[in-house]
Amino acid sequence: MSLQLGIVSTGAGPSPAPVTALADHRRTDGEVLLTRVEQRMALLVSTTTRSAAQLAALHHLRAGGGRFRARLAIDAGLALGIAPDHIESVAAAVELVHNASLIHDDLQDRDEVRRGRPAVWVDFGDAVAVSAGDLMLSAAYGALASSGSAAAVLIERLHRRIGELIRGQDADLSGPAQHLTLADYENIAAGKSGPLLILPVEMSLALADLETSQTTAAACGRHFAIGYQMFDDLRDVAIDRSGGALNAVLVLARSGHPDPEGQVTERAVQHFDQAESLSRSLPAGSGRLLAEAARKLRRQLTGETRT
Repeated sequence: MSLQLGIVSTGAGPSPAPVTALADHRRTDGEVLLTRVEQRMALLVSTTTRSAAQLAALHHLRAGGGRFRARLAIDAGLALGIAPDHIESVAAAVELVHNASLIHDDLQDRDEVRRGRPAVWVDFGDAVAVSAGDLMLSAAYGALASSGSAAAVLIERLHRRIGELIRGQDADLSGPAQHLTLADYENIAAGKSGPLLILPVEMSLALADLETSQTTAAACGRHFAIGYQMFDDLRDVAIDRSGGALNAVLVLARSGHPDPEGQVTERAVQHFDQAESLSRSLPAGSGRLLAEAARKLRRQLTGETRT
């Protein structure tokens, strides 16, 4: 899953002029930090002896992407008043893990194209693709090493969410799709995508000593991940049918549901509604970007045009 979503302004507050200034300031700071995150990621994978894995990792990073997870970390960090260096570390760590997972996923699924270019395994071979992904995972832990006294907490959370991500991928690869229920599908979708959507906000809350909001953050990530996977499935029914990929519409169709696309649309809307509501309840507007993304995707599904 690759979300191409930018940072949006808050549009909330008692008076228009200060709100506009605040939103502009937050957006500007966010773009500056995002540039620093790009530089940090490249530096982290370049600190080892020059190798094919290093070249492949840099090649993959230079292909771009929405950097949605980095943006979540940046926006949440700015909202919570976290030090820029720590925001940068969290954003780089989460984005490196996400990109490592893309390299490994493409290899496992034999997907040949990523971001309009040949996948890493196509250009560099299977073995180098494995090593490039591993290098990025190592670099993610390196990104958190400079987080001072908070490093141990952040590294533990990173490790836990990577474990969940791997379990979700295992379930996707090993489960016989023809016997899955919609509940099974949702658990797999949440496991594959949810951990890295939860993590940027979760680590930001940890840095701000707001541990009591972690459960809400986890629920936000789960609902958004399921909703987005369903959103994606609705666009890819034909491709997934021919390729045998897991798809919510096909899961319901196999069970004999009379309107699988309508049911998946309804469920996706429900998940986006939950994600938006829960995200808006997080402290200091730290879930704002996730809430805006959920609202945007829900409106695309329902055809809403109001702002």
